[in-house]
Amino acid sequence: MGKLLSRRSGALACVVLAVGLVAAGCSTSPFPPPQLYPTVTTTVTSFDGVGLAVNFYPATNLAVGQNAPTVLEGSGWGAGGYSASIGTVDQITIGSQSVGAALVGPQTLNAAGYNVVTWDNRGWYNSGGQVNLDSPAYEGRDVSAIIDWVATQPAAELKGPNDPVVGMTGVSYGGGDQISAAINDHRIAVIEPNMAWNSLMGSLDPNGVVKSGWGSLLCTIGNVVGAKYAPALTSTCTNDLTSGVASPSDISYGDAASPLGRVSQITTPTLLLGGTADTLFPLAQDVANEQLLAAAGTPVKMMWYCGGHGICTVPSGPAGHVVNVEMAFLDKYLKGAQVSTGPAFEYLDQTGTWNSAPAFPPAPAGALTASGSGHLSISTTDSSGFFGVEATPASNALNIAVPAPAAAAEVAGAPQLTVTYQGTASVADTPVFAQLVDTSTNLVVDSQATAVPLVLDGATHTTSVSLNDISWAVTPGSTLELQLTDASDLFFAQAANGSVTVAQATLSLPLSGASPEG
Repeated sequence: MGKLLSRRSGALACVVLAVGLVAAGCSTSPFPPPQLYPTVTTTVTSFDGVGLAVNFYPATNLAVGQNAPTVLEGSGWGAGGYSASIGTVDQITIGSQSVGAALVGPQTLNAAGYNVVTWDNRGWYNSGGQVNLDSPAYEGRDVSAIIDWVATQPAAELKGPNDPVVGMTGVSYGGGDQISAAINDHRIAVIEPNMAWNSLMGSLDPNGVVKSGWGSLLCTIGNVVGAKYAPALTSTCTNDLTSGVASPSDISYGDAASPLGRVSQITTPTLLLGGTADTLFPLAQDVANEQLLAAAGTPVKMMWYCGGHGICTVPSGPAGHVVNVEMAFLDKYLKGAQVSTGPAFEYLDQTGTWNSAPAFPPAPAGALTASGSGHLSISTTDSSGFFGVEATPASNALNIAVPAPAAAAEVAGAPQLTVTYQGTASVADTPVFAQLVDTSTNLVVDSQATAVPLVLDGATHTTSVSLNDISWAVTPGSTLELQLTDASDLFFAQAANGSVTVAQATLSLPLSGASPEG
């Protein structure tokens, strides 16, 4: 057990902080070195007078008089502006497993011929202002102020006055700022939001059930490093994580800070990167953004890899694939390179195999269906999950077997669950949690659990929910089962005692027409 905790804690730390170790090299030349642009560290004033601590790292060997396109890379939650020594963090090996992060750091970008700008986000470290959750109205406008400043730098390639050749990359909080910036600033030529979101409340309060595992971790990180929270964010961290209920004002604040439908205003070509094991911002967040961008006619590609905010417990595929696509996107839209960025939708299944389709969703290929009934007791003493960030099989659960398919197939999307039930509990409005378990490996599929709100008032009710999107290969030998359990550490602790009788639970898993790559 000690080794398991060590492995998982190490994997989590690597994913959340997205920090890589790089080796520095040196070279010699018989010729005098050219005069190169220096690194610049300065304060950029944003739209409301807030000072932002900004770093400008010129492209490697960029001589004075030359210029290059610029990539802006926001940092993850709790991290300061990335240093020039951070390279690529693709797959981090912990024991026998690899965890995906797909961070292309400043050192890698500099070496590829890009200037790189990093900064302390608003409210963090040496920047002023208050943390507003990557809001388009605050952090998004901070990016525009930084782009204005980039346009004044002699090392920056320009398309015109106050119009630098600029793109963005980054993970987590550094992914969210890309979406918020591109909503209003169409100077940005390409974005690559990784581990980002469409709805903060849809992520942290899905189906009206507070996701306290991640909420507690994020609020604690901010407190430890001295982040300067906006008052509404302080209220959210205090109230929601104490009561387990998001107040109307907290919901309004979260919605105001979220991209939501404003994503359709983005005209910037976009590479959406999501982790199948991401239990903070599940794949549904990327799907929502992809659908809005595609409907608006904006060039968009989506990739699902094993990693994100969570713990990858299955093979993570060939090293370098996601990072190579990221670099190809930058080269295509910032340098005009004639390179392929691959099909519009790629996803990795639990065997480490990449699959693709020309669009999302891939063509349907039928469905796997399961149904069953039974009884579930509900107790405030029950629990399941690991450290509030990973779903694990529950001991107290109603288990319903999922029949195996007649032939090998892929599940790529959101399973649909409908439950008809009757029950009573000390708190009538109480959730249960649905998760798929591979009984041959004792793993929860993609580490995901979904809150299913119930009304346990003695009457018969029917409810339907979409489970979190998954990517999973199924075969005639597959042994999947649906678990309905009363507690998941991903969410606020069970507050009720009681029981529920499920008269009928029906599950449908969408089968995909995507094809394996290579």
